[in-house]
Amino acid sequence: MKCYRCNSRLADDRNVCPKCGADVRLYRKIIHASNQYYNLGLTRAKARDLTGAAECLRTSIQLYKKNVNARNLLGLVYYEMGEAAQALKEWVISKNFRHRGNIADTYIQELRENRQALDSADHSIHKYNQALEYVKNGSRDLALIQLKKVVTVNPRMLKAYMLLALLYMDEERYEEAEEMVDRCLQMDRGNPQALSYKRELKRYHTRSRKEKAGVAGELEREEVIIPVRMRDWGSYFANAMYILFGFLLALGVLYYIIMPGREAQYIRNNQAEIQEYEAKYAGLNAQIADLNDEIEALKSDRDSIQEDFRSSAEAAGTLQDAYRQLLSVAELYVRGDYLTLADAFPALDGDAQDDETYKSFYGLLQADYNVNIAARIFQMAINAREQQGNREEAVSLCDRVLELNPAYDSALFYKGLCLQEMNSWQEAVGIYITYMTSFPQGTWTEEIRKNMQAIAPDILARYDSGTLGQDELTLPNLNQVQQTPAVSPEDAGQEPGEFQVQPLTP
Repeated sequence: MKCYRCNSRLADDRNVCPKCGADVRLYRKIIHASNQYYNLGLTRAKARDLTGAAECLRTSIQLYKKNVNARNLLGLVYYEMGEAAQALKEWVISKNFRHRGNIADTYIQELRENRQALDSADHSIHKYNQALEYVKNGSRDLALIQLKKVVTVNPRMLKAYMLLALLYMDEERYEEAEEMVDRCLQMDRGNPQALSYKRELKRYHTRSRKEKAGVAGELEREEVIIPVRMRDWGSYFANAMYILFGFLLALGVLYYIIMPGREAQYIRNNQAEIQEYEAKYAGLNAQIADLNDEIEALKSDRDSIQEDFRSSAEAAGTLQDAYRQLLSVAELYVRGDYLTLADAFPALDGDAQDDETYKSFYGLLQADYNVNIAARIFQMAINAREQQGNREEAVSLCDRVLELNPAYDSALFYKGLCLQEMNSWQEAVGIYITYMTSFPQGTWTEEIRKNMQAIAPDILARYDSGTLGQDELTLPNLNQVQQTPAVSPEDAGQEPGEFQVQPLTP
């Protein structure tokens, strides 16, 4: 047996489901009662009491609709009674409750394969309904013809036999009616309608036998001679008076002696019962009031628990989202995707959660981000130039470093160096002038002066003399830049790969 709530298997010696804790005592009783009605229906079906079996099986299904055995047997009973449509309905419902290992599949398959049986059942039902219409309209002869065709096509249709017997009885064709009733009882011994018709037919036979013996009986009674004797009418009158006096005396004793005591006893009993019921009523009212208070308290607790649960769920969802964003940023650290990290980390909110672990983790990431993100991206620019030879990428990375930290002078110098190597002299000179203006004592000032001396000595001279215009500090005129080949790091006094960056701060 399985639990009605969680569908888990129940132990035979426990009245509680081991999985969900549901009380299954009443459920066991219902299943037991349904099985008892099924067994009773099976017994009656074996005894050819189809009507009684159908009633028991319907009761079994009403108690437990998933009783597949009862539904299958009820379908067989309906099929035996000539109601193939009802039988098919029960088998289809049974198949929906149990898909595998259900004998209803065999019944349905056999019924579908036997198209002749289905057609004959449908034909018989149609003719039976037509016969009912004939009876309602007063066409008894046409109804008899249709019903004879029905019992010929479908010899198991009990309703047709019953209606045919009723029409025969209405036309006083009692022998033919009794034959129809007997055929019905052969198939269904407990059919109450057939048994009722059988009793009526027996009464008719009894009356007919009495009518046949009536003449002889009257003659015999007429031959009896009753002797006449003298009667004492005075004794009859005296006896009647004695009886009347005794009756009146009994009424007086009953009214004046017995009845008052009985009434008093009845009143006392009624008062005692009234007091008892009043006490029970008061106790029930008190219990109802207590139960109502408990219900209100439980409702309040339920609402509070639901509100706490809702708040906890929302807080958990918010914390989960915050941790998901934090871990995605940490994943960027692990993968070394510092460009994406530079865009993703500022979107984090360190005050989004009050969780200590979250704040601590965010603090570690923030400390590393503030100190090292610009240096790591700058290291990527160095790798792009020196290992991959991709100076355009190096320039782009240097721009990103300067966006993060405008005071990062190494990135500014490195950008100018890459532009110089790309023969973008105008932009390179502008970067160099900007560097010397922003960082007069910078680390790379001497290197920049060497590069400027190689590609734009006149602009360097004007810058040193202070005659370079303010609008020319960052964007010098291209005509002022000498069209000389780009200076490699070797020509500038550097060995390949000599460029050093500031070490990363851990």
